[in-house]
Amino acid sequence: MGEYGIVMTTFGSEGTARAAIDEVIRGGLAACAQEVKIRSHYTWKGELCHEDEVLVLFKTRKELYSELERKLLEIHPYEVPEILLVGVEKGSEGYLKWVDEVTKRG
Repeated sequence: MGEYGIVMTTFGSEGTARAAIDEVIRGGLAACAQEVKIRSHYTWKGELCHEDEVLVLFKTRKELYSELERKLLEIHPYEVPEILLVGVEKGSEGYLKWVDEVTKRG
């Protein structure tokens, strides 16, 4: 088994989140994704913003990060999307084996 990670990004609606999730999973870049409705608070172009968003957590292998990031940048509607890789230190062996099985191989 290899190294694993969770890639986080946010979308402005469930529809755009689900379209991205479908494309990423169909492409084998992540084993699964979870979406969570959140409220984000940030500054953008000098303005304080408070927005409803959808946080998406993609479960993947770290070696797929660069390709996953390229795909998200290609399809993401935001000018500067949040795309973060969080490393997974440990996980259940059966789950990580499944991640290996359903993600693409170079």
